Amino acid sequence: MFKFETKELKPFLTPLLVVALIVIGSLLLLRPRIEIMVKARHDLLKDRRFLADLTQKLSALEGLARVELTEKTGVVLDILPPEKDVPRNLAAIKKLALASGLVVNSINVGNVGEIATVSAKQKSSKTKGGESLPSLSFDVTVTGSLESMKNFINLTQNASPLMKINRLSIGQKNIQTPEAKIEIEAFFLLYPTSLGCTEQPLVAITAAEEKVYSRISNFVSFQSQGELPNLPVGKENLFSP
Repeated sequence: MFKFETKELKPFLTPLLVVALIVIGSLLLLRPRIEIMVKARHDLLKDRRFLADLTQKLSALEGLARVELTEKTGVVLDILPPEKDVPRNLAAIKKLALASGLVVNSINVGNVGEIATVSAKQKSSKTKGGESLPSLSFDVTVTGSLESMKNFINLTQNASPLMKINRLSIGQKNIQTPEAKIEIEAFFLLYPTSLGCTEQPLVAITAAEEKVYSRISNFVSFQSQGELPNLPVGKENLFSP
């Protein structure tokens, strides 16, 4: 057997120690640079994917018909306004009644304290798909014939903005021109609370959505600006006694 003595290894210890120190020092110095290079490569790949998604989305946007898209958006926003526009709903209800041959006796707006801002708490109704639409309720009292009330119901089903009759009760005092109390629910949309991701692909319009649009595009608009009278509040001339 061979026996190694410490004296024989001493000439090699110093070179090995120097090499080890060099390797350790190089690792300590190069490690941050290596991490920076790895991170830069990762960010570069991420940016390339982001650019590819943006290019694909831009191509999809360029393929859309701007005029047609603007027109469809306008139709949808007329039927479902993106705000609580009470005067607009009141004017529509008044025009619906006049078109049906009814006389409006009174209109009361439900949840008066909750219509100040869009972010306030509002009533909502679920659609067939399970989604909720915020809404405002109106209690309307009208006078007219039964045929006129029937016309009012039919017109409301195809009226813009979107409304629904929840309840209708007819009084028995006057058979010729009975008085009816109608509860109407008017729907609207909320403003989005956030924007979608820039690189998120566009969602294609489905055949079912196109069918819905073809249905609502035939709705008759009963909304009009300036329908409500301007009532004076307080003193018009501050200098008058």
